[in-house]
Amino acid sequence: MAVEKASPRDNLLMVVGLAILGAGIAGFFYYADEVMTLIRAVGLVVAVIIASLVVLQTQRGRDMFGFVREADEQRRKVVWPTRQETFQTTLIVIVITIITAILLFLMDSVFGWLIRRLIGAAGGS
Repeated sequence: MAVEKASPRDNLLMVVGLAILGAGIAGFFYYADEVMTLIRAVGLVVAVIIASLVVLQTQRGRDMFGFVREADEQRRKVVWPTRQETFQTTLIVIVITIITAILLFLMDSVFGWLIRRLIGAAGGS
């Protein structure tokens, strides 16, 4: 995929969009002691929307929003397991974990016993 060079107009719009977003974030924190959180949050959301609309006017912005739209379409195609499938899978994982823990405990005990026997036999000579 060939990367196109952004036009001066697109670069300017990106800078303006980022400036609007930055101003919204800065305003949110600057007025922390003076303005209610709800009003600051609404102002930040408005700044994000305006910045998004400005960036959407660029080719890179349209491509980015197209990618987000396609990703959302793919997300909607995901088939989630039923409650019964989730329960059964969780039960299988728990059982296998317990079996693995028991096997590791037994192996550790046997190897520990063998090592103690070998060290005891070598140390006693």
